[in-house]
Amino acid sequence: MTRFKAALIHLFISLIVIGLFLGVVFFIWYPKPLYSIAEVIEPLKLLVLIDVIVGPALTFIIFSKKKSLKLLRIDLSLIALLQILALSYGVYTIYNGRSAIVVFAEGRFNYLIEKFSNEEQLNSTELKTSFFSKPKLAYLPKLKTMDIYAAYADMLPLTDYNIVEPYALSVETMKAKFQSKKDEIDLLVNLYPNDVIVFLKLDKDMSLSYIVYSKNRNEIIDELKF
Repeated sequence: MTRFKAALIHLFISLIVIGLFLGVVFFIWYPKPLYSIAEVIEPLKLLVLIDVIVGPALTFIIFSKKKSLKLLRIDLSLIALLQILALSYGVYTIYNGRSAIVVFAEGRFNYLIEKFSNEEQLNSTELKTSFFSKPKLAYLPKLKTMDIYAAYADMLPLTDYNIVEPYALSVETMKAKFQSKKDEIDLLVNLYPNDVIVFLKLDKDMSLSYIVYSKNRNEIIDELKF
């Protein structure tokens, strides 16, 4: 086997592994628009660089027919270990940065980071999550403490649009409020012709943004970037 073929095989295996992981990230842990809100793209770029580019490149460099089979196995095992460690750290970091529950309280949605969650305190079985759970929407009838991470026991499933309606901003209101964003708002309307959309505030790490909420689907479907 030539070093070029060995590197191609390594690249193919790496692409399959990373592809499966990216599928979990974008379709389960961080469905649109949460991957953008959580800024998960940058750590993913580093992970892809190490696992898809650096790993096969190292295989291409170290692979040689002149090496003994034993030495070659050691070298390839070390490269594989490096990739596994990088992937494990990436999975751990990205998983802990996700929001398994996005909770509506005090007129806005709050992005709750998994790392700081207290999900064991949840009383609602509908809000219980697992490793392969998509984010769930919840609401707090009344926020009893300034620390929203201490309010898991009071969270209820958000199944009724009427709960958020008093705080929702219509397309027309958003255009009047943010005139420089008219074109972007129109683009969002055209992107979702089958949805009746409104805008609601989202708080992540004390940073406010606006998410696009579908009234008929009762879910977050996009964001308005600022």
